[in-house]
Amino acid sequence: MFVEDQWLPRIREIDERLEPIAKRPVEINDPGWVAKMRSSSPLDEAGVRRAAEELLQKLVHEYASGDDAARATIRDLFGRFSSFAWAVTLPVPRTTAAGFRERLLHFSILDQGPDPRDATLSLDDMVQTARGAGVDVDALLTEVASLSSRKDRYSWGSTADWLLHRVVAG
Repeated sequence: MFVEDQWLPRIREIDERLEPIAKRPVEINDPGWVAKMRSSSPLDEAGVRRAAEELLQKLVHEYASGDDAARATIRDLFGRFSSFAWAVTLPVPRTTAAGFRERLLHFSILDQGPDPRDATLSLDDMVQTARGAGVDVDALLTEVASLSSRKDRYSWGSTADWLLHRVVAG
């Protein structure tokens, strides 16, 4: 059984360390702002890479093995701790079945995040990369869709719908 209080202090601590970086203004008038953004490493700058990645991997495991209530709680944690959600990614390849599955689970946890436009671009890129690597994408999309939210957060369809719409009709 997933107990939120067990995870809350760890997520909060990492989120607090990342927040000043996540909320820092971007100087778009600086000609090198794009290069600076691409070369930045918020997890390293905050000194939380290892702890954040380990915590994310554990939460992904809890999400995959938990019940509907556990998954809803985990999605809520990522909504409340937006700096953590923004900065932390999985250090797994998108080109293997196991790595793609973990990334889909993470996508499901984020539940379209704060901007569905970014989320759909990310999902499409992830699916295209995995398909190109020969991963059985459809089975994994279907599996993770069954664990995903059915809430239509932005009038674009639910996360479960998004995943199922990317399954190629056989």
